[in-house]
Amino acid sequence: MMKQVLAALVLLGCAMGAQASEGSYFGTVVGLMATDIRGDSPFNAGARVGRTWSSGWGVEGEATTSLSKGSYDFDTFYGSRTVDYSITTVALYGTYRSQGDIYFKGRLGVLNESVDFGGSSASEAGLSLGLGAGFNVSESMNFEAEYTLVEEDVNLWSGTLVFRF
Repeated sequence: MMKQVLAALVLLGCAMGAQASEGSYFGTVVGLMATDIRGDSPFNAGARVGRTWSSGWGVEGEATTSLSKGSYDFDTFYGSRTVDYSITTVALYGTYRSQGDIYFKGRLGVLNESVDFGGSSASEAGLSLGLGAGFNVSESMNFEAEYTLVEEDVNLWSGTLVFRF
């Protein structure tokens, strides 16, 4: 019964807004850059800017870099070794936000990922996609929680505080 009431409240919240918010915005992004390697994942932070139209469609740019480096643990002939690494991303996305005070968000775009791995660095560009949900805290501020596929073995789980103007 409680699940049904909660589901009804979520649906009601999604239907409350008559139009998707329109305008420009900027925000701060923080999140875990989850990787498929043994060891700790880096914690990234960055900035986001964008514009949304009343249809819900928009465009946004985002840049993140590692606040705390990740570590890769591996075994060698002489024992265990740990190498630190960091990930920096710069992306441009097309976005869609559903209508309502509680909304869903999707994004698809191009992302450039730079990895500094124990003093060596590499860069790669490719398609990226993300899914998330948001909540209108006030007329000018939103909170969004998102999952972004950076590449096949790297995912960003993030939270963003968005300020509209």
